[in-house]
Amino acid sequence: MENVIVDTSSILFGMAAKKDVFSIAAKRFHKPVLISRGVLNELLGISKNKGRRGASARAALALIRVKNVKVHRDKGSVDSWIAGSAAKHNNTVVITNDTALFRKVRSVNRNVFKLSRSGTLRG
Repeated sequence: MENVIVDTSSILFGMAAKKDVFSIAAKRFHKPVLISRGVLNELLGISKNKGRRGASARAALALIRVKNVKVHRDKGSVDSWIAGSAAKHNNTVVITNDTALFRKVRSVNRNVFKLSRSGTLRG
């Protein structure tokens, strides 16, 4: 599986910073972008909130539909699925702004990046 897996934290961070993490990832890595069903569920739950975070989640859900982002049907923990997928597949790239997940993926020597406010991916 050669994909770029994007975590909820980077999607929401990107939306708050007015950055499209899906376009940034596709342009940099030239690989399909993938999220898990769990990421969608997290965004759906957050989207019910009022305020900026809820608005960011609603905008992210709309962007996922427009960009036709691939969704993996995994039903388990999002972080466990991301870390497990990265561990199993050498060419998988992970984008997360969750420090604990970043360290977990980095510990298995995989490419992992955080999205900056400027839209740069930093590893």
